[in-house]
Amino acid sequence: MTEGCFKYVTHEIGSDREHITWFSFEGEYVGDYPSCLDGRPAQTSIVAMMPSRVLRVTGNQLMQLFRQNMETMELRSIIAEHLLCQARRSYLELHRATARERYELLLRRCPGIVDHLSLNAISSFLSITLQMLSKIRKGITFDAQQ
Repeated sequence: MTEGCFKYVTHEIGSDREHITWFSFEGEYVGDYPSCLDGRPAQTSIVAMMPSRVLRVTGNQLMQLFRQNMETMELRSIIAEHLLCQARRSYLELHRATARERYELLLRRCPGIVDHLSLNAISSFLSITLQMLSKIRKGITFDAQQ
């Protein structure tokens, strides 16, 4: 993506409740990479959170590019490793960072996200309740005033 921000949305089994599982920001890959490569349906809905610009490439186009030579095959590995590192970082943050630390990391990664996403959506992504997010935001405001 050349500019913008996307959210990845899934729904709880047996419910219409939406859960945000991922974000893609400027300069990052947007898409369900494994499904794109093998033609399976995407596991999430991917929704632009603001006006965005992307370079659109189909899975077939990507596979043709990757098959051209060893250099482009390395690109496939680089993309996969980058996505794996993102997923691992997110997983580790969920388990070793406090809810406030995860919120602050999100704000650093995408400073304007609160202007484009509801607090319900942010709490969903952080895997915390809306009440917990409100306490975190109040604590940050209180700390900034001191």
